[in-house]
Amino acid sequence: MIEAGVATFLMALVSAFIPAVPVEPYLIGAAAVTGQHALLLGVTAGAGQTIGKALMLLGLRGTLRSAKLRRWLQRHSARFTLAPAPAPEPVVVTMAGAPRGTGPNGPGFGAAEAAAAPPRATVRTILRRAITAVVAVTRRWSNLLIALLDRPFVAVPVVLLSAAVGLPPLLLVVFCISSTRMSVSLFAGTCFVGRTARFAAVSMLPELAHVLG
Repeated sequence: MIEAGVATFLMALVSAFIPAVPVEPYLIGAAAVTGQHALLLGVTAGAGQTIGKALMLLGLRGTLRSAKLRRWLQRHSARFTLAPAPAPEPVVVTMAGAPRGTGPNGPGFGAAEAAAAPPRATVRTILRRAITAVVAVTRRWSNLLIALLDRPFVAVPVVLLSAAVGLPPLLLVVFCISSTRMSVSLFAGTCFVGRTARFAAVSMLPELAHVLG
């Protein structure tokens, strides 16, 4: 039983850093094979995931406070800033019947001028504009989410919902929380409650299938 608990803890800890390795299938298999109580599996896996996410939060906050990273972001942020749209060029209209180069306002009125052809859009230009638009939208929404998560009465329900249901994704919430004033202890406690409830419910599936079957 101790070996199974340690394996569950380590599996949950690894899955906290690698989303491609979900812990839910492992919990279903462990509950079916070992017969451990669903609550025990939920607590063990919840503790492993919470420690992993808390370490990730601490690492992100340390990285974001790095002066070298701030200088790098300031230097490269201009590449993905939306450039102001160029002002439209005036269109010269040629009056029918007016002599070329003459008119009531003096020479040059009514002269036909070739309109400047717009620059040709290349694949690189289109790709750059698309990336710039995506970065701008992502930055706008992330700033809004960070502003909301900076309030504890909003951050706690969001973290609890994310840890229990997975919406919004917990990894995204951790990234946004790293830019707020939410304490690591409050995040860890909320995350542990939500993750334990989620993993305990998942661990009950084999027993529920056996009862219904």
